[in-house]
Amino acid sequence: MKIAVLGYGTVGRSICKYIEGDSRDIQIAYVLRRPGKATEPFMTEDFDEILNDPSVGIVVDALSGKIDSYDYMKRALLAGKHVVTANKAALAYAMEELCTIAAKKEVQLKYEASSGGTIPIVSEIISTTHTNYLSSVYGILNGTSNFILDKMINEGSDFAATLKEAQELGYAEADPTADIGGFDVKNKIMILASTAYHGFVTSDFPVSGIEKLTKEILDEYAAEGKTIKLMGISVRNDNDYALGVVPCVIGKDQLEAHVPLNNNMITLVGDMCGEIKLYGQGAGGSPTADALLRDIYSIFNSVNVDVEFQFFRKLRYVPEMLKGSAYIGGTKYEGTLEELVKIAEEKNQFIAFECPEICK
Repeated sequence: MKIAVLGYGTVGRSICKYIEGDSRDIQIAYVLRRPGKATEPFMTEDFDEILNDPSVGIVVDALSGKIDSYDYMKRALLAGKHVVTANKAALAYAMEELCTIAAKKEVQLKYEASSGGTIPIVSEIISTTHTNYLSSVYGILNGTSNFILDKMINEGSDFAATLKEAQELGYAEADPTADIGGFDVKNKIMILASTAYHGFVTSDFPVSGIEKLTKEILDEYAAEGKTIKLMGISVRNDNDYALGVVPCVIGKDQLEAHVPLNNNMITLVGDMCGEIKLYGQGAGGSPTADALLRDIYSIFNSVNVDVEFQFFRKLRYVPEMLKGSAYIGGTKYEGTLEELVKIAEEKNQFIAFECPEICK
């Protein structure tokens, strides 16, 4: 089988290097590059060249731009080609549309690398839902924000200095808004909740990041045997669900409190399996390439062909399902996460949410 790789950054290069050195029957037919960058015979600047080549069976999206990736994925699926993507922003933006096209065209849209880096969370969700009713998916889903929190908690660093270090190490972008503002986690929890609950969730739900966090706030919680982690949370009851992204207060004895540096930890809660926690590298060139490669070989080996796109539920967003208490500017409030995040925004204050489902 021949594949086309979109993008030749760290992830794209890792994929090409691995496949070129692998003995299995997968070949790289094209690498799509920006105008003026197609310097090798196997590189192209024309996506139509890929679409019009019937020998290309899989299009691998290793790009970062939301709209370009969405357009390429949509056109590839419509052309009857399988798609593997790491682009969580593009997938969250149009997950229902892209999955619907894939189902109609009887091709696969694989997205393991979009949520949790090398952690096999999507495949675990799909496998677990064969025998379990999943009532919750939550966890630490952003390595950059976790790196900042870990350094602040364990080394006493302040926010600005730690963010700068994260940028110098390549964990944070020059514009870190998506990471520290919670928007990267928003895309991931949308993707994971949609998969776990077999339906498509809304993009309109509360999101709050860690930009206003101070060392003093962390020290106050540490004195109580608690800490703070930025979490993506989702809960479900039949076809009703709620979800959000918010800094959560957790006990020092919880596993999430000890997730170091830029690692992730994701929890599934099922009626038969109980809690399943998955931990590992949530970002980076090699971990992301690893997840993309697993999806490529999954398609090549025809694994789970018939189960990937059973998004058959019509879900209903019910914000009242996700409620608890929060400290905002030193004052304790009770309410739904939606109400509490709105209060924090109005007061321009950091929110520390205590969620009954995960704050133990």
